[in-house]
Amino acid sequence: MSQELTIKQEKFVLKYFECGNASEAYRYAYSTSRMKDKTIIESASKLLNNRNITARLNELRAKAEEESKWSVEKIIKAHTRIFEIGIGDVASSHLVTEGAGDGITNTIEVEMRDTNLASAKGALVEIAKILGYYEKDKKQKVGEISLADFAEDFYNRQMVKKNEEN
Repeated sequence: MSQELTIKQEKFVLKYFECGNASEAYRYAYSTSRMKDKTIIESASKLLNNRNITARLNELRAKAEEESKWSVEKIIKAHTRIFEIGIGDVASSHLVTEGAGDGITNTIEVEMRDTNLASAKGALVEIAKILGYYEKDKKQKVGEISLADFAEDFYNRQMVKKNEEN
């Protein structure tokens, strides 16, 4: 962990991390109205060479890199969401306005459930691959859970979860 930076140094680091331009970051963090461009460039360069600034930038880069990685859990959650939408388990609300042509309208909220079974199946296949239910030759492993059983088990768990919420 880097040593503590001043408030202005931290502002500089955060702006530099955001935009990648040291002069712009320097102008953002420090009062530069009376400074020449050359002075700003030199001062920004000095800050970038400061080991505490460099250490803080490295911390931010490492954190951003770690947060951008897709874990197996995150991938499975994304595919689970696709599956839920595909089987119509996720409802979306739509506002519908109806009128009789007499200038009087009525707006109601309608809940709709769309299904896309191809997306649901594709999501299940991807989850099964991630969990190792398919060999490299794309054949299903013998003795492992079948895709149909996996889908049924998933659906049953979702129903239990919904019942517990209600």
